[in-house]
Amino acid sequence: MKNLTTKIIGAIGFFLVIAFVANKTPKGVDKSSMDLTVLPGADFYRYANGTWLKENPVPASESRWSNFNIVAERNNSILRQLLEDAAADRTAKPGSVKDKVGTFYRIFLDSNKRENQGIRPVLSDLASINKIETKEQLIETIASFHKKGIRCFFNFYVGQDLKNSTAYIPYLSQGGLGLPDRDYYFKTDSKSLMIREEYGKHVTAINNLFGFPDDKLSDQTLPIETKLAKASMTRTERRNQEVQYNKRTVQQLQNDYPEIRLAAYFQLLGVKSFDSLIVSQPDFFLALNEVIKSTPLNELKSYLRWNLMNNAAGYLDSKLVNQNFAFYGTLLTGVKEQKPLWKRGIDAANNVVGELLGQLFVEKTFSPNSKLRVNAMVDDIVEAFRIRLANLTWMSSATREKALIKLNSFNRKFGYPDKWKDYTDLEIKEDSYIENNYRANEFDFKEMIEHLGKPIDRNKWGMNPQTVNAYYSPTLNEIVFPAAIMQAPFFDPNADDAINYGSIGAVIGHELTHGFDDQGAKYGADGNLKSWWTKEDKKLFEAKTKVLVDQYNGFFITDSLHVNGELTLGENIADLGGLTIAFEAYKMRLKKNPGKVIDGFTPEQRFFIGFAQIWKNNIRPEALRQRILTDPHSPGEFRVFGPLSNMPQFYEAFGIKEGDKMYRSTDIRANIW
Repeated sequence: MKNLTTKIIGAIGFFLVIAFVANKTPKGVDKSSMDLTVLPGADFYRYANGTWLKENPVPASESRWSNFNIVAERNNSILRQLLEDAAADRTAKPGSVKDKVGTFYRIFLDSNKRENQGIRPVLSDLASINKIETKEQLIETIASFHKKGIRCFFNFYVGQDLKNSTAYIPYLSQGGLGLPDRDYYFKTDSKSLMIREEYGKHVTAINNLFGFPDDKLSDQTLPIETKLAKASMTRTERRNQEVQYNKRTVQQLQNDYPEIRLAAYFQLLGVKSFDSLIVSQPDFFLALNEVIKSTPLNELKSYLRWNLMNNAAGYLDSKLVNQNFAFYGTLLTGVKEQKPLWKRGIDAANNVVGELLGQLFVEKTFSPNSKLRVNAMVDDIVEAFRIRLANLTWMSSATREKALIKLNSFNRKFGYPDKWKDYTDLEIKEDSYIENNYRANEFDFKEMIEHLGKPIDRNKWGMNPQTVNAYYSPTLNEIVFPAAIMQAPFFDPNADDAINYGSIGAVIGHELTHGFDDQGAKYGADGNLKSWWTKEDKKLFEAKTKVLVDQYNGFFITDSLHVNGELTLGENIADLGGLTIAFEAYKMRLKKNPGKVIDGFTPEQRFFIGFAQIWKNNIRPEALRQRILTDPHSPGEFRVFGPLSNMPQFYEAFGIKEGDKMYRSTDIRANIW
């Protein structure tokens, strides 16, 4: 990250003054969301959000409802109009952005065509499975399916080399499961047993709808999935990239996993020759090799057929779509009804022609002024982080020097790509929804494997501009903020500094801190996976993060279900670090632009209320359970309770004292960045 001058850093104050003069009084906290009958020290999450939580139940078509959904709904109104205009315009230049986006959406909305087609669009893929006569021929179908985005057996991709960030390298990783996570196959509580039983029924139901009245399909496929799940790493284990960096040659793969026939697989994919690749989970591939060796061919073909049908079910006629939704939507996440067709069409367009739609979206919605102001806020927060790093008492000067180099090397992206993805070779046709998806997947796959041997594309984005989110990339050492998140309530040009620093400021700090969380801290300023810590500092850091692990392990949903402190550690470090740094940046801002009491709240109080209010959300019990088991983020209320209960600045702002539920004794408070 380039150091900007203090003149640019101070620009945000100028723009905020303009907004405040225009509106006379800056917008303060959202008091209508608060429940002032709850004491701040008892439950700050409900103090800040209690009324909103009571008055905003989860809509029938959603698994949860939050600020992210609210902003997405606002964006959906714009996206719907863009898509409908494009779909109705038959005069658009063939191959243009509008033509491809419009054709895709028009074919998606044609539910009559899907009803009439039934399973015809996938008959050729079913036939390819039937033609398999030997285990040697399996790899041909696997390669074909992977190019089309049909998941089975394992995963393959080309990405940045974790230990040589200037080059691309192929990766092989575990996969092939139909349930959300490997632990779903082994937990013995009543809920897990019920889900496995219903999964078997779901396999049979989909099989019947495809016209294969074979009740034994689940008996053939579930044992294969269970064997693959048993050999899979847990989500917590997969957070550790070091243990997954296992470089191998193709010849080693042939020797270690001969039954998988990976040399033939790479040829079938059209991958350029390469010297080595990374096998993320070697034990998984040993197990997969044995599965292919010992499982009868007809059962392996049944497993392939199930993966094809499971992948395709959501793209075909209504009976298949409804059955797919009944299991993955209602049973697993508690959603009562499907979204209306036009909303599903937006989701589909975002997945398939996302950057094309993004071009239309930013033309209509994005304000360069927002980009400038958020960028200036980043400058403030980076400066606050720099000051904190310089004054950390637990870190040695040798490690601090490397940390500062990394912080100063951060790149930043705002709004949308400087260079849009080239979709010239992507064909969107009038034939069927699922075939457009397959072609898009093949287009993306071809683009991905062509990265081999080329320089790293630093213009590439990992999110669409219309996505309400942000991210940090450790191998590129960059933070990215799509246009969609740079709007209220995350960033509000009419809000006072306290609200914006507590909301988008904490998000900015969160993404910056990811470069220094338990995994991000393993990457250097150049994006390479390598240690830049002294041994003593690393031990101190691990001891400090262990405090957070223990704290979050103690957050229970039910008697038997609690937050996984190990799985969520990186996000919890980022939440605490991000909020702490954003608060320091805000204190620096107050020295230049003193705050005042608004709506009865001091500037510091508004900062913390603003933070708590961005995480308000209601979630269905089924969805919450799935997120606890699979999501590296803690539930919303703990993203508030956890960081605040560790911050003395919060205690001071609201007079939190011993005996309050928000209170944590000083000897067990986490203090990392």
